[in-house]
Amino acid sequence: MRLLTLGAALVLTAAPVHAQSEVELFHDKGFWSTQLQAVGDACAQSAGVKIVERPYANAEQYKAFIQASIAGGETPGMFTWWTGSTFEELVSTGQVAPLTDVWAEMTGDGRFQPGAAELFTVDGVPYGVPMVMARWVALYDKRVFEELGIAEPASWDELMAAAEKIKASGRTPFLATTQEGWRGFIWFQELMLRTNPEAYLGLHDGSVAYDSDAVRAAFQMWADMAAKGWFSDPRSVEEVNDFVRGDGVIYLIGEWATGLVTTAGFPEEHLGVFIMPNAAGVAEPSVIVEGGPIVISTAGAGDEATMKALRCWVSNDGANAWGAASGNYIGNDAADAPNAIVAEVNADIGAAGHRAYLRWWEAVPPALQGEMVAELNRFLLDPKMETAESVMSTMQALNEEHWASVK
Repeated sequence: MRLLTLGAALVLTAAPVHAQSEVELFHDKGFWSTQLQAVGDACAQSAGVKIVERPYANAEQYKAFIQASIAGGETPGMFTWWTGSTFEELVSTGQVAPLTDVWAEMTGDGRFQPGAAELFTVDGVPYGVPMVMARWVALYDKRVFEELGIAEPASWDELMAAAEKIKASGRTPFLATTQEGWRGFIWFQELMLRTNPEAYLGLHDGSVAYDSDAVRAAFQMWADMAAKGWFSDPRSVEEVNDFVRGDGVIYLIGEWATGLVTTAGFPEEHLGVFIMPNAAGVAEPSVIVEGGPIVISTAGAGDEATMKALRCWVSNDGANAWGAASGNYIGNDAADAPNAIVAEVNADIGAAGHRAYLRWWEAVPPALQGEMVAELNRFLLDPKMETAESVMSTMQALNEEHWASVK
């Protein structure tokens, strides 16, 4: 567990210059290609180095490309990755550079507080800077809440009462799909954290079984909600547009989706946000955090242009360009808040002191991610306890096999 503390930034004062060189940034976030290039163009003006985005079609193809590049001794100079176990595996190759000096600059001048480095640290050494520092929150349609007299829920009972009102009005309370194959874990991680945070952590290191009573209780809650018709069509491949169309009033997702939904046509002034409340008996406020890093290869660390590009990314100019283009927050609080949603989440966390938990996807061993999330998708498509029992059994078999192999 980590206490979420993110800090302030340094304003660049150098006069704009024309780009003298280009640095490629490899990534799997094709939906942000235009936004990433906006940062690259801003850095050309402010730092004299243009970042050129190089997208891959999907996460699996991208992982294969990076892994093959590492094996062939041709690791890209600058690329994105994931935190958690996958990050630790990457660092173990010896092909990514420590960024201790960069973080010393970032924290020393007040741009970032030291706690922000934790998601990007292995054995006490930071190996990445934030591409995103996204909190997983509930976006919602203010118009519906106002029409039905619903206040932002401060407890699980209040959330359930809100869902009842929304359903009674002829609307669907929650948006949830299997789009792109990875989304099945979203409600699972949230229900586990809200009902039993200790068990949620135990799933990550194999100390808690996926067929345990704690997991079964979360699945039962999930199945009960589905039986009431509270979830949108899980087969949809238009999740963002579904929210814009009103196919789900509450959208549980990373705050990075703010820019996606407003770009798709959701009026910004009608978009609300709250951090999911805990179930009865769980007192400490908490939030799930996704920290997507940018890393530098050992070869890239010796290249002046690559390091200049990295420093531009975490500068005020870089953070402002990225925030304005994509709505994403990187933990640089002296830069402008990218949107009202991020500003509100910052304020809520500052007021209540939410503890940060790593997202399930990054926290579990990489070898388990694909097959596990496929099982969670299977439940989402047929959300009955009979399916849940089968899903839990399969997930635990995979879990046991993995942890037996690494002991």
